[in-house]
Amino acid sequence: MTNSRPIHTVCPHCKRPVVALREQQRARCAEHGIVVPMRSVVANAPVAPPLRQPEPVA
Repeated sequence: MTNSRPIHTVCPHCKRPVVALREQQRARCAEHGIVVPMRSVVANAPVAPPLRQPEPVA
């Protein structure tokens, strides 16, 4: 049997991927901050990085 939806380490709130080693107890989610990650399929795309604010004209 093939698994068409691989398992990843994700935020338990939004199911977005987070980076955590197996021995780590916590990970950082871009949306929810420090969370206890879980193993699941990715349900949502990663959050896009914030856009830079334009420099004020002097």
